[in-house]
Amino acid sequence: MKEVILKKSLELFTNNGFKSVTMDDIAAELGISKKTIYQHFSSKNELIGSTVDFVYDSAMDQLKNIVGKSESPIHEHFEMKSCVADMFGQKINAATVYQFNKYYPKLAERLRKRRYQDFEFTIIRNLREGVNKGYYRKEMDIDFIGKVFFLSSSAFFHDEAFMDLQNTQSIDDLDAKFTEYHLRGIVTPKGLEILEQLLKTHK
Repeated sequence: MKEVILKKSLELFTNNGFKSVTMDDIAAELGISKKTIYQHFSSKNELIGSTVDFVYDSAMDQLKNIVGKSESPIHEHFEMKSCVADMFGQKINAATVYQFNKYYPKLAERLRKRRYQDFEFTIIRNLREGVNKGYYRKEMDIDFIGKVFFLSSSAFFHDEAFMDLQNTQSIDDLDAKFTEYHLRGIVTPKGLEILEQLLKTHK
């Protein structure tokens, strides 16, 4: 039942926003009493935190089956992006994530810290492998590029400068553009050939 509640909550939060969905809404959608939800989650804040953790843990489990096993580090980037997007079952609007960061800052900070804890595994490792295999430029500062990527990829989740895009583009669309922007800046001619092929396929 706990997982059922988490999955339905994720669906409703994704569609309608974290702020507007109530415990009554979730109970009604599931056809259960609100008391049943409170048996598993003491508050809406706890439910939101658990929902975010559920998505993150599920995504990381899938990512562990991807990293180091792709055709190239560039392929891996696209596979990781698709993996995270698939967790939501649809395209999530940027405004939904912005709302999460605005109204639940402590939960947002907890998520950011979890992401940073996996920074070496998800980002730095990919950069090192790309350099070693000749897909990324050897002269780049891996630690610097990795941190720029981490901070920049989070910017359109919470920075007001991106709010004018929220009504026309999803997180998935923005992430696709950012992925292309990031990779074009670090690939070698060998890597660029693969990137161009993948961009055509994914578009």
